[in-house]
Amino acid sequence: MRITDLTLTNQLSNSLQSQEQTINTLDNQLASGTTLLTPSSNPIAVSNVLNYQNQLAQINSHQNNVTTAQSWLGMANSAATQTISTMQQIRTILLQALNEGVNNSQTYNAMAQQVQGTVTQLLGLANTSYGQTQIFAGTALVNQAFSTSGTYNGNSTPFTIDVGSGSPIAASVPGDQLFGGGTSGVQSIFTTVKNIVTNLQAGPGSASYAGLQADMTALDANMQQAEISATTIGESMQQVNAASSANQNTSTELQTAIANLGSVNVASVSPTLQADLTSYQAALYAVSKAVPETLAQFIN
Repeated sequence: MRITDLTLTNQLSNSLQSQEQTINTLDNQLASGTTLLTPSSNPIAVSNVLNYQNQLAQINSHQNNVTTAQSWLGMANSAATQTISTMQQIRTILLQALNEGVNNSQTYNAMAQQVQGTVTQLLGLANTSYGQTQIFAGTALVNQAFSTSGTYNGNSTPFTIDVGSGSPIAASVPGDQLFGGGTSGVQSIFTTVKNIVTNLQAGPGSASYAGLQADMTALDANMQQAEISATTIGESMQQVNAASSANQNTSTELQTAIANLGSVNVASVSPTLQADLTSYQAALYAVSKAVPETLAQFIN
């Protein structure tokens, strides 16, 4: 079967176009640094990359939540530490009244004023806020977790944040756990302080002494409850930090996987591109010799 000049020209033209396309693809890969120039380049790899990118977006969202949780817990931890310290100050005053045989009303009244002075500080700590949100109100949306009288306005449900650890982590503790009252089963510290002030103001005597002893028992319960809450906050901080580290490790692994799927092996592609260019130039030369001049010019 005789191959016509036109048929030969078409065959050579198609071959040259195929080589040109291969060269352009390799050139674009080197320029962009990726082999995934279009979805059709490698459908499976592209699908995997999209899946990994979605996972990265979710991790970034979790890391944003980590930042929020760390801020909440940092403030909660600071407030809990200061609350326990304030309770210890009150206990020192109360212990002095019980153990040093104070026998004059003036000294008792001075102690009462010192204890009363802690109420403002305790209320400030109890109403610690993150932006406009009360961090010790549980999940309740209230302006103040505790009213000026010391009444708890929140609920007993911890506010939680999803940081990617598998289950949400408590970003604080409800105020009735740290300060007592509510459903905690422990008398509110504000009630305890009020009773201490009342018994000190009553002055020396067996009745006030018995009352102060009861107040000491109540205060110890408040301190124990606050220390448990502080431990809970500390555990949440550790969980959030662990989740943050896990998120960062997973993010690095996904980014590496994406890079490996689409990255160009320069050491391999560059020689291939050079070889294809050489082959293409040789083909052009062969065409110029194999077909009539006018047809070779047409192909060029």
